[in-house]
Amino acid sequence: MRKTLTQWFVLLVLMHPVILFAQNGSDTLSVVDMDDLIITADRYESIRSQSTGAISVLKNTTVSQLAGVQNLGGILRHMPGFTMLQLDGIGYDVQPIVRGFYGGGEAEYVLLMVDGQPVNALESGLVNWDQIPLAAIESVEILRGGASSLYGDAAIGGIINIVTASDVPSNYAMALSGGSFGTYKVNGSVRRSFGKRKLSSYGNYESTQGYREHGDRALGGLGLAFDLIRSDQALLTLSGSMHQRNYDIPGPLTTDQIAQDRLQESPFFQFDHNDERTQRLALQGRLHLGGQSELRGSLVANQRTLEGGRTLPLSAEFADVKWREFDTARLFVSAQWVAPRLLAKDRFTIGTDLQGGQLDVAWYDMVTGTAEDFNGFDGKKGDLSSKGDGSRQALAAYMQYDIEPTSRLRLLAGIRYDHIRDTYAPEGGTEQDAIHTALSPKIGLNLRYVANARHVGSWYANVARSFKTATLDQLFGQRLIPVPMPPYGITISNSELKPQTGISLETGFYHRTALIPGNLNGEVSLSIYQMDMEDELDFQFETFQYGNIASSRHRGIEMGVQLERTEVALFRFNYTLQNVTYRAGENKGKFVRTIPRDYVSAAISIPVLDRLQAMATVRSTRRTWLDDANSIRLENFSSVDFKVIYTLGWMAVEFETVNLMNNTFSTTGFLDPGGSDTIFMYPAAGRSMQMGIRVEW
Repeated sequence: MRKTLTQWFVLLVLMHPVILFAQNGSDTLSVVDMDDLIITADRYESIRSQSTGAISVLKNTTVSQLAGVQNLGGILRHMPGFTMLQLDGIGYDVQPIVRGFYGGGEAEYVLLMVDGQPVNALESGLVNWDQIPLAAIESVEILRGGASSLYGDAAIGGIINIVTASDVPSNYAMALSGGSFGTYKVNGSVRRSFGKRKLSSYGNYESTQGYREHGDRALGGLGLAFDLIRSDQALLTLSGSMHQRNYDIPGPLTTDQIAQDRLQESPFFQFDHNDERTQRLALQGRLHLGGQSELRGSLVANQRTLEGGRTLPLSAEFADVKWREFDTARLFVSAQWVAPRLLAKDRFTIGTDLQGGQLDVAWYDMVTGTAEDFNGFDGKKGDLSSKGDGSRQALAAYMQYDIEPTSRLRLLAGIRYDHIRDTYAPEGGTEQDAIHTALSPKIGLNLRYVANARHVGSWYANVARSFKTATLDQLFGQRLIPVPMPPYGITISNSELKPQTGISLETGFYHRTALIPGNLNGEVSLSIYQMDMEDELDFQFETFQYGNIASSRHRGIEMGVQLERTEVALFRFNYTLQNVTYRAGENKGKFVRTIPRDYVSAAISIPVLDRLQAMATVRSTRRTWLDDANSIRLENFSSVDFKVIYTLGWMAVEFETVNLMNNTFSTTGFLDPGGSDTIFMYPAAGRSMQMGIRVEW
């Protein structure tokens, strides 16, 4: 019966646009102002409802009306398809899961970009979710699903693009807040126009003692962007940013430790403190060449340093911590030519991306042993364990052709070729390298089934191939793991790893409507997908190394409903179903661990009095297995956040309560790597409060 219902549901989605198409006789696009203009889906400006994939957009004006949004991770919890796990308990150390892809803190399956340029870490692909403050964000665009045909490596779960440019000619904003856990925040932004040219800048600083012991965190950053040239024919923008954070990691706790005191730190993680600095400088421009064709280019340099202790639990009673020092530098160069109307109402895009990155890394011994050994250690960095330098050079070329044979139909075909060469030279050893290539095609269509003065609706479908290479850490990581104890040691890296690949099929629709023209708008979106992955990475206990040993099937449904009444009221509801199962091996047919099958988020913002706005958010996560045998399940959990804003002209006073019901839960966990029955969990904070003031003029 369940399978039959699913089949009928898929059939309904496929037939929905055909039915409405037959009912609709109008072809006017007078409601195009209801639609979002985006750049992420096709790497040039396009209308969201004409996309051939699942796109979500959240603007800063909407973010300000959502409860429980403290940072970028908080924003993503309100987007369809995203589940954000928080390892620190209060939302700083977040781990994204999208379309069933989860890196577990070792890798990332989403690509984070700022104004179209990637910022993931060179050695691991991980994202520093703290480095983009809310003050810098004008909007967030998300393309879910494989996007390797335009963006290449790692764009297998989705693309997140932070847009910082603003159309506001002049704006000044500042916010101050403080609350539970000794948390203090200050941030501000300035946006000015000088004739046609624009300047934007931001700054922020935050500090917290954390929810648990050894949870201190301090972070801050500055950013600036200025138009060197802005005219009808050309635009050239120079931008830069710097960010620093210092943070402790309290680590996971066993279920017994949580029962005793959920605020305690793990004795194995007491030396996990990190100091990270990131700088970014970018030059981006575009030039109209006549005939509506356009040339775009960018030159982006990133530099990052990181030092601190990192613990690796080897069993419930035994762990190893080493001091690590990273220094990375990377240069991105991209160029793109867009030529519209070559033959008819069509567009041809061709471009290239080049990347060169350098990595210097050193590991130093600290302590290995039991909790008693850790408690007796002085915390000092010891002798050098391993050292080396690596690099990644990547060259890619892509092209995409889309055409609208009728005003209702858009067809798209694209392909990208990637060549990636990774090298690593251990100190005193022989240089190693790994060369990988990938061809990533995509075809898609968008059928506009309704377009009149009250409705815009489109059905889309696509087939694509995506890939993800192993990271430098996974290929050549030199951290020595004591087996069974020092001085003997091995590494879990594997230079023979192949790229993970997947073929996806997706269909869905967008429907926007003016329920009350000029006053109340509504939207419904739905996506259904399947992606078959091959050569997935997993840990081989036989060899104690990473290996291409898994294959899985990712199936899911992503649904979003929203109502918006301009600057007065808002309602959002998102449901995400992620069914990820193994396709081979002893766990064939079973669900992949730590992936929640159900995630729901709902938010409402309504006026209470003349100047008082009340907001609430509800989130619920259900049906998560902690093991591949599907014998141990994480307890379902829910959380409610509440916020009120009192506005008085250019000033607003805010009061917010997170986890209003004071629920006790853990967002994720894992089984003892040593094979015992011990379960490690990441406990979340109970109720917390925050109060602040925001001014804008």
